[in-house]
Amino acid sequence: MDPITNSDTLVLQLDSKKSSIIIGRGIFASLSSLITYKKWDVIIAIVSETVYALHKEVIDQSLSLIDAIIIQYNDSEQNKSYAYAEQYFNLLLENQCTRNSLVIGIGGGVTTDFAGYVASAYMRGIDVVYVPTTLLAMVDASIGGKVAVNIKAGKNIVGHFHQPDYIIIDIDFLQTLPLSEWRCGMSEVVKHALIGDSSTLTLLMNKEIQYGYIDNSLYSCINSSVRFKASVVEKDEFEKNIRAILNFGHTVGHAIESLLEYTVSHGDAVAAGILIESYISMKEGMPKADFDCVRDIISAYNLLPNISFDPNKIVNHMMYDKKNIKGKTRFVLLESIGKPRIGCEVNDSLVKEALNFYLTMIKK
Repeated sequence: MDPITNSDTLVLQLDSKKSSIIIGRGIFASLSSLITYKKWDVIIAIVSETVYALHKEVIDQSLSLIDAIIIQYNDSEQNKSYAYAEQYFNLLLENQCTRNSLVIGIGGGVTTDFAGYVASAYMRGIDVVYVPTTLLAMVDASIGGKVAVNIKAGKNIVGHFHQPDYIIIDIDFLQTLPLSEWRCGMSEVVKHALIGDSSTLTLLMNKEIQYGYIDNSLYSCINSSVRFKASVVEKDEFEKNIRAILNFGHTVGHAIESLLEYTVSHGDAVAAGILIESYISMKEGMPKADFDCVRDIISAYNLLPNISFDPNKIVNHMMYDKKNIKGKTRFVLLESIGKPRIGCEVNDSLVKEALNFYLTMIKK
């Protein structure tokens, strides 16, 4: 294992507030010295039950230093709902949280999303800090201030923009990450690489990232992916234009998730979405060599999930996508790798062709 002795701090200068991202190894134990804004009267930590069971000692020790109250969270997509959030609003009230209180979300993307939503809605918004513990949460879900809960019709339909004060990324948490969660995170890493993160693209093409290796290649990959997403968010905090590129793979991916009622992981759905939307991109002019490169990367990291669905129902579920305008589904497509374009209308027949291509692929 290569030694990782450094840590990096990135400060996002946003319209709504300043948000600091700290990336390192073993840094969670020093949480009390990292989140230095000390005005909070009550600190509530919403902690994934799974993560708490795996890392109880370090979580208890670190949170005791800031007198945080731990509330565990069953972090399934089914529990990322408004009805479930109401229970946590009541728990915050019971613990005498005010507008000067802090919520800390510790866990994967579902947990940080849920904790962020609770913080954004409680008393019209209180401060939040994220400690992402999965690869997906580190490189994507915790960054950007988008917080939401699901309803039956679609994913992340109800939510806000609510920026965290701090994001503490300690890659030591990845030592206990299951392979399935690793694959979820790699889907978002691949997405960033395809839409403009050239440093990560090089690492992926060179096959430098390997499951189970917490080394400098992984550190560089996470650092680059985080900085890429942060740079996009900084340019367009409220997703009025360029930030929409981050939805590549998600128009189809979210439709798959909602159609299958969140029984498939977000990462698997996005991996399928990336391949399907890359196929559409190729049919709309992206070089075939670029499509082959996308397919090779997805294959090399074993990201292609075996998911079956009815293409007609997927197209129908796209009606609920947040990017739609006047009933028209809008895609993010690639002109070429590294050159995304937003707001693309695609004929339903081509979408179904791409969906059927995917279904053919997984049968091989």
